[in-house]
Amino acid sequence: MEKTIAGPGVRPAVPTRREQLRNGGRGALIGTAFGLMWFVLGRPAVHGAARWAVLGGGLVLLAASAAAVVRLFVLARRTPADEPGLPMAPAPAGGPRFLTVVLVQAVALGVGNGFVRNALHRPELMLSWSALVVGAHFFPMARSLSAPVLRVVGVAMIATVGLAALAALLPGATANVWQAVPGLGCAAVLWAAGAVTGLRAGRRNAPA
Repeated sequence: MEKTIAGPGVRPAVPTRREQLRNGGRGALIGTAFGLMWFVLGRPAVHGAARWAVLGGGLVLLAASAAAVVRLFVLARRTPADEPGLPMAPAPAGGPRFLTVVLVQAVALGVGNGFVRNALHRPELMLSWSALVVGAHFFPMARSLSAPVLRVVGVAMIATVGLAALAALLPGATANVWQAVPGLGCAAVLWAAGAVTGLRAGRRNAPA
């Protein structure tokens, strides 16, 4: 089989199908884990009977995302090593650009959340700030990893802050909405993205 030779610092244009499935599995695994973190941080801000409804819905989405991870790795294992993957736009390898995005995100999270907690004295806003930063980081990450779907994840995570702002305007709303909505919303976004990735993996004409 003829292989595409990439230039320095550029990934091969067409990875094998097994590589694409494994990459999808790793991405879904990371999303599942971070989704659990967002959920754990957001759920304490929900009170009353709604806590149990939120827990039930969260467990369903978590299970779907975890099942997608297993499906992707099982499909990768069953896929012949030499089966060609789907065409993908070449993009710079992770390397320095990827690390730069991660470092900028870490600094923005640390500095911003420190300001929110210590200067504004509004710790309930920390998850909202985090949702903005993490959501924004998906845009350069989508380019670095040649994964346009990450832009959709980024937009959805940022949108949770807008939903929190709308919820804060409702009669009887408390400051907890700034924690609950982004926390639970971002968890749902990451888990849904993982589940969709797993469902699409079985379609030969759709990338993992």
